[in-house]
Amino acid sequence: MTGLLDLNPMAPMDETARRPLYTETTTSQALYLPIAPPTLGTAGAVIGRELYSGKAFIYCPFSAFGDGLPGGNMIAMGDTGRGKSSLVKTYTARQIRLGRKVVVLDTKEQKEREEGEWAALGRSLTGRAPVKFTPGGGAKASCINPMDPAIAGKRQIELVRTIVELGLGRPLGEFAGSALRLAIRRAHQRATADSRSPVLADVAAALRSPDATDAVAKKRSEEELLNDGLEASYVLDRLCGTEQDASGDLLGMLDGPTSLSVDLDADMVVFDLTKVPSGGVAMTILVAVISVFLEEVWLRPLCECGAEPSQHERRVVDTSSGAWELGANPDSGCHRYTQRKRILVCEEAWHILGTPQLAALLEKFLKFARGYGLSCIFIVHHLSDIDDSPETQAALKMADTVVVYSMKKSEAEDTVRRLGLPAWTAEHIMRLRRGVALWKVGEVIYPGVQHLLTEAEQHLCFSSGSMTDLTTSSPDLE
Repeated sequence: MTGLLDLNPMAPMDETARRPLYTETTTSQALYLPIAPPTLGTAGAVIGRELYSGKAFIYCPFSAFGDGLPGGNMIAMGDTGRGKSSLVKTYTARQIRLGRKVVVLDTKEQKEREEGEWAALGRSLTGRAPVKFTPGGGAKASCINPMDPAIAGKRQIELVRTIVELGLGRPLGEFAGSALRLAIRRAHQRATADSRSPVLADVAAALRSPDATDAVAKKRSEEELLNDGLEASYVLDRLCGTEQDASGDLLGMLDGPTSLSVDLDADMVVFDLTKVPSGGVAMTILVAVISVFLEEVWLRPLCECGAEPSQHERRVVDTSSGAWELGANPDSGCHRYTQRKRILVCEEAWHILGTPQLAALLEKFLKFARGYGLSCIFIVHHLSDIDDSPETQAALKMADTVVVYSMKKSEAEDTVRRLGLPAWTAEHIMRLRRGVALWKVGEVIYPGVQHLLTEAEQHLCFSSGSMTDLTTSSPDLE
């Protein structure tokens, strides 16, 4: 009885007891080796340990690529509080130490801090505040300009058209699309004459005041050309607001010049979208613009030494065919061009994968990720949060690494069915402890991978302060 009284009933319950693992005896090797999954090598970020063997579990899609892993995209899922966000935060921080660049789309708000849950980690790694978007703008709010010169001409026309179509709720017809292209060109010309960058309001103004030469070129009267683009101008007014109406859905976020706070050369850039209403047209359009901005600016070809491909020497590898590759860069001392590796994280990704238009947009990132040197990571609770649209299913199929934390029976069975996992994994997923996940890397399944954190990482990964009594328990790992 005295022994029971000595126990502390309020001791942390999330600590995993370290059981002795005798893996060096011939008996244990004989039992384990026939069923042991192959290791992923020693290059990459340390995740923790594989419980069934006691070995360190090291993962890096860039190092393991081609050796049983066809791509670098990942999806992490599980019930609340099981360790999904904790895993991805520490993983990306450890990858940054290996020279990777990370961008996070953060839609998960911490009410007590009035910011996204990735803000603290971003500040600790880069010393910079997150790129925060707030409807209506504000002192610390950021803005990305869809008409920014950094976005190439044809891609910019496609982006502005996407914005109008999302706001309109249907595709534009041929006449309206032609009027929009002309208005974008005129907006650039008029803004250049004023020595400034054009914004969406300039496009709306150009739609309402078409140029006579454009009408002649299109075999239309000025009135016909005006009518062609009038509806699109109304959509842009509603989204961006006007001098008389300051209630636009995108006001303060996409209606002005790109903020100087957007530094895509930082090791980690956090886009804080927590103040943007989820499921609305503003979130859909904002993510679409950020995706294109990242594609045109952040994903530009760049060597790990920081030099562009044109700064590297061409080296002929086959004289008969003339085949060549990029070799050394005398200025930086780099011996061979190696594409800079990047990681894109989508927190609470049901906002994106649950919207067919956004899923289709991000499908391009997933499909061409290898060419970009990009790994996309999506964090969701359950696949039931995401619809079964063809665009969403196509995006899910491109996730070559799947991390599944504990789920309830119905969710576990649905996950196994939709991902094509073996039937035995459904019950196994239900029994997983917090901080332990089933990993599927390529076609190989690791039934129990325990994520391990340092004390400093625990504080940066803490995201449940509103539900936790810090005087009696340790930080939650979700």
